[in-house]
Amino acid sequence: VGYDALAVYLHEDNPIEGISLAQLQGIYGEGGTITRWSDLGVTVPGCDSDEIVLVSRQNNSGTYVYFKETVLGDDTEYKLGSRDMHGSKDVVDLVENTPCAIGYSGLAYATEHVGMPCVTVEEGGDCVEPTIATAVDGSYPVARPLMMYTAGQPQGAVKDYMDWILSSEGQCVILERGYAPYTEMECA
Repeated sequence: VGYDALAVYLHEDNPIEGISLAQLQGIYGEGGTITRWSDLGVTVPGCDSDEIVLVSRQNNSGTYVYFKETVLGDDTEYKLGSRDMHGSKDVVDLVENTPCAIGYSGLAYATEHVGMPCVTVEEGGDCVEPTIATAVDGSYPVARPLMMYTAGQPQGAVKDYMDWILSSEGQCVILERGYAPYTEMECA
């Protein structure tokens, strides 16, 4: 029914503008060697320790699972020591108030007080911004489909709801909530 771009969130004073999937794996993945902002060649104002504070979702979250599958891969576990948050908004709130932090969460939870670097699949490749448009066109590498399942062919009220969510009106509600509709569209 739509897409959810998982953005990488940084404190607004963090100067990083782009990050690769390999760098994210080095930050979040078990055995990863990126533990300080200076490992990425930057100094973050207000982060005197230089240590990267990992912010993640709890392991029962679909966001946690999708990030692991897409960024870390099947053979890599998360590094221990992250601050695992209950909700997506909690991730963004903590990053917003912690200069040393990095987190990931749905684009719908973005605020004007956090940075969202573009993401590259390979070092030196095209760096793609996390936006509704890049989630819809498939160019953003950390966007996941949002699906609805029914027990068999939908009927009655369930069919009516499914028809509505796939209609222009329903897709515009998805867009208004910060998610990407399943196809590009214009909403009033």
